[in-house]
Amino acid sequence: MKKYDTILFDADGTLFDFDRSEANAVGEVLTMCGLPSDKATVELYHRINDAEWKALERGETTRDRLKVDRFAKLKSALAERGIVTPSTEREMCDLYAERLSQQCIMVDGAVEVCERLSRTYALYIITNGITHVQKSRFSRSPIMKYVDRMFISDEMGSVKPERRFFELVFDALGMTPDDAAARCLVVGDSLTSDIKGAEAAGLDSCLYAPCGAGTGDATPTYTISSLYELYGILGG
Repeated sequence: MKKYDTILFDADGTLFDFDRSEANAVGEVLTMCGLPSDKATVELYHRINDAEWKALERGETTRDRLKVDRFAKLKSALAERGIVTPSTEREMCDLYAERLSQQCIMVDGAVEVCERLSRTYALYIITNGITHVQKSRFSRSPIMKYVDRMFISDEMGSVKPERRFFELVFDALGMTPDDAAARCLVVGDSLTSDIKGAEAAGLDSCLYAPCGAGTGDATPTYTISSLYELYGILGG
């Protein structure tokens, strides 16, 4: 078994329960804008937002466009049902960023696992996201005292799964690609972002898949359904 000394954790969906955080923030925005905040409307936003982030990963949109386009598409979909709001997509975007920045819901086991692993490993967060939102959320988290540094795509000018994203991380950590391949393990919940990115950068990866691994064009080195399973992979 390879001896790692550095763990690169994805944030949302891996350490942070983004689905619940997103649902809370979107529900508040919809209510403030006079729109229905029922489960179906929140799920509609989730599907639109997820598609926009996947498009960003493929290089088909930009971070700035994504922020606004997801709400423009939500408004358009609701307008087709006769549901309208005087709020602009930019106003909704700003409200959402403010509300999401206050959300800090952890995945089960995240705090305990990070605390234990930090005794032996250097822990870093690698995340696709908007800088001020992620920093505000993470600063409220009990795990940040165990994390040495976080790398946010918005301030790095590159997104996972781009190889450039990982190269920038290597540079910041003072590692060559060969060093990183020998020492780093990427842990994340996304085949298209975390696992594909790790594969492109020559790193071992661990897919966190509590609901099943699914299929994709990237193959993780390990797959777990609970963060506690990392102990076995890392040798206790």
